[in-house]
Amino acid sequence: MNAAEQYQSEGCLVVESLLSSGHVSRLRARMDEIANGATSYPADDIEFEPGGGAIRKINRCAENDGVFRAHAEHPAILDIVESLIGPDIKLFASQCFMKPPGGVEKPWHQDSAYFCIEPMELVTCWTALDEVTIENGGMWVIPGSQKNGLVEHGPWSLGDRVDKQAFPQEESEQRPIEMPAGGCSFHHSMLLHRSGPNRTDQPRRGLAVHYMSAHSKWTDAANPQPEYPLLRGREYAGRV
Repeated sequence: MNAAEQYQSEGCLVVESLLSSGHVSRLRARMDEIANGATSYPADDIEFEPGGGAIRKINRCAENDGVFRAHAEHPAILDIVESLIGPDIKLFASQCFMKPPGGVEKPWHQDSAYFCIEPMELVTCWTALDEVTIENGGMWVIPGSQKNGLVEHGPWSLGDRVDKQAFPQEESEQRPIEMPAGGCSFHHSMLLHRSGPNRTDQPRRGLAVHYMSAHSKWTDAANPQPEYPLLRGREYAGRV
């Protein structure tokens, strides 16, 4: 089974040591600069742990910052994305997950429950900026669950924010994803996945970039379609 076949079967693909240590160091440094206020960044795109503690997440990082945009356009990443969704690739969204010591869990969910895009076949490249383990809050997946369609999601409270979660899943179906810094996991937007809390005294930083085909359609009639930058290939009239 090749990489594309594994992705189609399981909904996820892990590529260890895809990125150089220098590339990872640049991303870590930029995250630290934003978190420490050493560079300007939109305040509305920064989320905190419940109770106003440490920074939990930096949203729209590739949209707001050149260092992260260069990561989103990394040829090695785009080559894999192209093998999974085709040659015409757009940036849908991006986030830095800080997962500080004591950082909270993220319950079961599917990314497409948040994404107003059809078909629901986006792919996320999740880059480990620190070693990812079960103890520090690594991701768990249910392989093959992307084939079962969008499941019902209910509310999940995170401090003063109401988020989403899917109904609890059978423990026996779970698989952890552990990988070194510089490794990347690619997962389907319909794959059920979660992450645990960080029980260590070190952060577990990760960078997620969500990619979609330029053939996709915006489905939220109540709101205007955002601009999605083309990263590779060509535009298509009447599409995102």
